[in-house]
Amino acid sequence: MMLFLGFIGASVAEMTPPPLKQYDSVSDIHDIKCKPHLTLIFKDNIWTPACIKPSSVDKLVERGWAADHDPHHMEMMATPSEIAFFTLQGDNKIGILHKSNPDAGPMMTYIDSSNDGSLVLATSSGSDAVYAYDKQGKLLSMIPVGETPKGVKIHPHENLAFVANENSGTISVVDVNSFAVTKEIQVGKIPHNIRFDSKGDTAYVTLQGEDKVAIIDVKNLEMTDSIFVDKLPHNLDLSPDDRYLYTANIGTSDVAVIDLDSKEITQRIDVSAGHHGIDVTNDGARIYVSGIGADKMNVIDAESLELIKQIDVGQGPHGIRASEDGSKVYVGVTTTNEIQVIDSKTLEIIDTIHTGNTPFWLAVSGNP
Repeated sequence: MMLFLGFIGASVAEMTPPPLKQYDSVSDIHDIKCKPHLTLIFKDNIWTPACIKPSSVDKLVERGWAADHDPHHMEMMATPSEIAFFTLQGDNKIGILHKSNPDAGPMMTYIDSSNDGSLVLATSSGSDAVYAYDKQGKLLSMIPVGETPKGVKIHPHENLAFVANENSGTISVVDVNSFAVTKEIQVGKIPHNIRFDSKGDTAYVTLQGEDKVAIIDVKNLEMTDSIFVDKLPHNLDLSPDDRYLYTANIGTSDVAVIDLDSKEITQRIDVSAGHHGIDVTNDGARIYVSGIGADKMNVIDAESLELIKQIDVGQGPHGIRASEDGSKVYVGVTTTNEIQVIDSKTLEIIDTIHTGNTPFWLAVSGNP
């Protein structure tokens, strides 16, 4: 009987493939299996899985070689259905949280993913191109666009994306099936970032060179109107009901609340120094604002429009996205090369993830 059990144990060990061979077949890398006498660990910064002897774990963690070795440590991770992506401006790469850092182009700035995370688009301001990837980080295409592309946004329902070209004053319309630009829309000076409404009928574009937000009719692919904001509107987001537009403004270090029925600013909320990232949770309860000129992440109650807390996350926070369910907030900190993970209930940091150099912007599947 003992010999029989030993034979089965040996067979199981022989059938367990190396961790890197399991990488693309699991939805979460913590599900990778090791042979019975080994344990799972991850190389710090790049999250490459490895199987090692349990006796070596503490020593490798202490030396900084490993980031995490608990295969059941799920509460601080993205849920299996949720995927987070980010640009690494200092490495000319993009990153996939808890996975890999695929090569990209010079001066990677903004990034967006489709709702299910199956398509990722990221702008290279240094090569005037958009890099397209699948959710595993496989490069699908490199798409030439206008001069100095910054913001990129995938349409919520159609097979197209918009890219804001700062030095061209245009929006490139990209067919995400053919990965080709089908039209250039003239919008004004220094367009920076884009947000589609929930139906995808309208797109809003910050125009830093004109202190305005441009309004684009998506069906006809033309600019129809603009809203004066003042001063230097940078990034933007919408309330879930599409009634309010929020712009984070570099020149005034505040958030402008715009009623889209009247196209008037109804309130301004002071935040830390920017330029800023901004994200409204899917339930519309919170507005999170970063400020790369300081070390704080700002938390605004969306009902009262009051700043309720500033969280010290380290110098240079910029990219910011909440999880689909709003339970966590991911903040890219450009100076310390980390993503801070914040619990939205306690508003405390619950995890620090080392990323590589200059994590600039983030995208999370399920969060438009």
